[in-house]
Amino acid sequence: MGNAPKSFVAVIKRYVLLLMPIVFILAVVIALSQKKFASGNFEFGTLTDVKGVYFKSPVPNLKVVNGKDILGNLSYITIPLIGYGKFGADGIMNDIEKEKHVSLDSKMITLKGTLLYNDGKILMQVGGGDNPINNIKEAATDTNKLVQHKDLGSITVKGEIVDPKCFFGVMKPGEGKPHKDCAIRCILGGIPPVLHVMDKNGTDNYYLIVGASGEKMNKAVQDYVAAPVEIHAKAVQYNDWIVLYVGDKNIKEISKSALYQGGGAIACAACN
Repeated sequence: MGNAPKSFVAVIKRYVLLLMPIVFILAVVIALSQKKFASGNFEFGTLTDVKGVYFKSPVPNLKVVNGKDILGNLSYITIPLIGYGKFGADGIMNDIEKEKHVSLDSKMITLKGTLLYNDGKILMQVGGGDNPINNIKEAATDTNKLVQHKDLGSITVKGEIVDPKCFFGVMKPGEGKPHKDCAIRCILGGIPPVLHVMDKNGTDNYYLIVGASGEKMNKAVQDYVAAPVEIHAKAVQYNDWIVLYVGDKNIKEISKSALYQGGGAIACAACN
């Protein structure tokens, strides 16, 4: 086709000149309105030795010295353990115990793994092929003093159930409906579920979820992953993590707007 008719060209030019700034403004507005990538980090390909006391419950974890408090007493952080892929660390740690013919619970160990961290929380991925255990010995500190727990009573919290491996560094996004299928697979594979709570002021809180007697809740929560939920549970603070002991019928899905009704997403001032 030859040149377009002049009358047609004139009309198109007017529309193009009008649409170009509209398209540019829309592009900027849409880009700025998008949720930013999470700040989580996953040290892929880097193995780190971490020394701490291993505990099997409420989830496999290491208690690691984190300096001293204002009274001069040692303070600890809790590092939950996870496995490679979409699996928890229970199987790996059990295999190590069988291989070493020793119970690792309450033992001081040096564990090799891959760190992932975000928003003040640290997790470690452990793999059997990485020869993860370098040293095992009796803990020098009374383990009862090491596990500083505080009963917070029964509380009601509202938030989103996430799989912590992806949320704290492996995937971006690691939450919400775009990540729902992946999160369900991770949780069903044994990675302990975590409730992510954000109050109306934007403050984040995280809670490990177990059953009312400390049993695993992985299958029980699969239908509630990546949706707004309300959980009524007994809360216990273990060092820097709070654990929710949840009954089978004490979790329900709610609307997204209900997350912040009643003055915030959390009904427990002691848990902030």
